[in-house]
Amino acid sequence: MEMAEALRGAPLRFVASTWPLRTAAYVFSSVVSGLLTLVWVPVALMAGAYVLMPLLTSPLAAAERRRVALLGVPALPDPHRTPDRAGLAAWLRARHTEAATWRELAYLVLHGSVLLAVNVVALLLGSAPALVYLTGVANLTTSQAGGPASPTPAMRADAADGQVFALVGGAALAVLGAAVILSYTTALAALAHGALARLLLSPGDEARVRSLTSSRARLIDAFESERRRIERDLHDGAQQRLLRLGMTLVTAQLELDHDPEAARPLLAQAADEARAALAELRELVHGIHPRVLTDLGLRAAVADLSAGLAVPVTVAMDVPERLPAPVESTAYFVVAEALTNAGRHAAATEITVTGSATADTLTIVVRDNGKGGAAPARGTGLTGLADRVDALAGTITLTSPPGGPTTLRLELPCSA
Repeated sequence: MEMAEALRGAPLRFVASTWPLRTAAYVFSSVVSGLLTLVWVPVALMAGAYVLMPLLTSPLAAAERRRVALLGVPALPDPHRTPDRAGLAAWLRARHTEAATWRELAYLVLHGSVLLAVNVVALLLGSAPALVYLTGVANLTTSQAGGPASPTPAMRADAADGQVFALVGGAALAVLGAAVILSYTTALAALAHGALARLLLSPGDEARVRSLTSSRARLIDAFESERRRIERDLHDGAQQRLLRLGMTLVTAQLELDHDPEAARPLLAQAADEARAALAELRELVHGIHPRVLTDLGLRAAVADLSAGLAVPVTVAMDVPERLPAPVESTAYFVVAEALTNAGRHAAATEITVTGSATADTLTIVVRDNGKGGAAPARGTGLTGLADRVDALAGTITLTSPPGGPTTLRLELPCSA
């Protein structure tokens, strides 16, 4: 986690970063939401009479999943499955049978008790220098009130100078100490709180199994659709050309027996039809799995893709010569779809493809300066590819605000 790495770094660098503000905001909001949870959960349990409990507590859990974004990480996904039927009864039945519901309840109970106490203690410890300073100011004021009734002017001047020095110096030390101590106490509290939230509010193994099952079903449908498309393209394209080629050759053979000169143009026509059929077959096979990817690997395949576009593409791929075949294939088709969308729909004039690979992860980023506004739900073709990425336990992220730019980030385990 990035915050944990920042904590292990230089103390002054951590204090001067944005992390103390983030963690302080998370801890302070945790205290507020913890107090709300402390009041609401018992009310929900009593008012819901156990049956309606998920309905009354799920908004709090949903808010907690979104609140972890204050720590610089994505909001936690919803771990619940969609009920098989519509209606409140089906929804409640589904929630009561899910382990995620009871993990949420456990988190809320801890959030309104143990975690609330931890966050309050973190804020109090961080505020200790300020409290000490204010106590000193109060003691100084009290001692002045009980001092000599008629101090001389010299005594008043000396006392005023000493008070100003003490107040300014004490205030500076109090602010510096509070900043340092509060930064670390809230960071540690936020780190522990966030870890527990991810443990109890994130999707468990059962959600992963459901996701893979859904992805597999969508992939099967996609493969079936692709098979029908290939059959249709073969029937309407290459097969028709091969039939015409056969008929032309038969006609030329008949002409050879009677008029050899008349057979020459027929043989030339047959040669043209053979070349056209071969080109269609190559294009069809290229859509299934490009030859350059099989022979030369991902870098060469992406370079070949970029060379065929009308839009200038800058490619910087720092990846090994060969990766596992499923990784190469998935990455290739994601890049191909991103380049197609950028050139055809986004009106982009410049595209950049960067890639890097560590020992266990391949990362590819495709950026374009187009008009933006891309979304998988709008038919960009990325929904099916997301299923392939999910099947390899990878992630694909699309950022495309209106007006651009559009950034697609793909991460795939190299061990796939």
